[in-house]
Amino acid sequence: MHTMSAAASRSRKILTALLLLVPLIAGTIYASAMGLDVSRAWSSADEVTGAPAASVATNNQELIEARRAAGEAGAQAGFLTSGTEELTSGTQELIDGAAPLEEGVSAAADGAAQLHDGLIQLQAGTGQMGTGATEIADGVQNAVEQLGGLVVVQQQLLGALNEADKQLASSKIPEAEDLRKQITEVRGHLENFGISVEMTDQLDQLRSGTRDLANQLAVPGYGFHDGIYSATNGAAELSAGLQELEAGVGTAVEGFTALDEGANRLDSMATLNEEKTAAVQRALPVPQVPAGTIEGTADEERTSALAPMYAFLISALVMLAGAALGWATLKNKWLMAFAVIGVTAIGGIILFTVALGMSVVALFGALGILLLATVVAGILSRVLLDVLGTTGAIVVSVLGWVAQAAVIGHVWSVTAVSDIALVWRVVAGMMPLHYPTFAVTSIGNGGSAAAIWMSVAVLLAMGVIGMVALRKPKAVETISTEEESHDEVEG
Repeated sequence: MHTMSAAASRSRKILTALLLLVPLIAGTIYASAMGLDVSRAWSSADEVTGAPAASVATNNQELIEARRAAGEAGAQAGFLTSGTEELTSGTQELIDGAAPLEEGVSAAADGAAQLHDGLIQLQAGTGQMGTGATEIADGVQNAVEQLGGLVVVQQQLLGALNEADKQLASSKIPEAEDLRKQITEVRGHLENFGISVEMTDQLDQLRSGTRDLANQLAVPGYGFHDGIYSATNGAAELSAGLQELEAGVGTAVEGFTALDEGANRLDSMATLNEEKTAAVQRALPVPQVPAGTIEGTADEERTSALAPMYAFLISALVMLAGAALGWATLKNKWLMAFAVIGVTAIGGIILFTVALGMSVVALFGALGILLLATVVAGILSRVLLDVLGTTGAIVVSVLGWVAQAAVIGHVWSVTAVSDIALVWRVVAGMMPLHYPTFAVTSIGNGGSAAAIWMSVAVLLAMGVIGMVALRKPKAVETISTEEESHDEVEG
């Protein structure tokens, strides 16, 4: 029964110890959801600035001038970036507009070349047609001339027949009548030969038409021949001009592309310049002046300042001391409380020494955070001892505090001057040392109140859960007492 009770008690302790991760997880989620970046400990969400410098000897006037110059440079960088974005947009539109032009000019050049080739073929065909038309005209002319000769012969024969018919009409020879009949028959054949004056006129028109057609097709100086020649030459000039235009448009498009590439490089340089300028603005801390001075009323100056690394070192000091006190076996609770208060006081004295312009209220608030962190560190040590035993607790404690010092120191030192990756912020949120550092830095710089209360809530929750893990059930205590008494009796 004792073995079962001990196992149940140990399982409960392990489960309760694992619950210590819940506040850390909740704090990390809350910080991410509310935008509680580490930089909120010393600056607002609207304008993230560099953390206060570790040295209080900073020349405020020079820092003010540097911040003003960085602000002006940032504004100019923003204007430059906007201008280069418009430039790249314009060059891209120019390229997009030139692409259809290039395609259209190429199509026109191809069409002109095809037109020129077609006109060359037409000119060659016209020459062939001219040759054929000339041959036809010559043939028609020969035929018309031959037909003209036949007409003359016909008229001569008809005249001779008419004269012979007249003579036979006055002749008294017996054969005259038969001869006249034959002459009449021959005259009829000649008259019905089919060649008339109308036909000769039509043949003359045919001869003139074929000759004119042949001249139009083959003889320079005539309209059709010269028109085809001029059209062919014009098409050749048009094709050559469009080819030159095509080459020029291609060169222009290449120039537009080079211009766009240059504009993009300029835009990249402007964007990089803006990022670098923003990084400079981000790294410059707000000037620190004592409260109540005339300069302290300026919007860009703060009246209290605490370097984040000071807050980190002080928080690490008190938590390590608290963890060491957790290992102590002091039976006197008042003595333990005195030690805890002493550790907190040491942290408070160091804080008062390094902080600039911190009010009494802020100092006592920071002392409360340090006291809570000291107690929580001691409770965590006791929980590790109770769950893992001495050896395991020592190993886990040493490794854990080394990891916390490395991670929290890196996160806060980097964030003091620039942004840091989200994964680092998440890892830091899972470490207890992050929360007193966050709270003390926020108090020392008048930072986010939400960050302070979040840190207090996480530390309180861890302390309560740790106390629950260390509390022993009454039933187990009774059984243990009875077993001890039984062992004494047997002894």
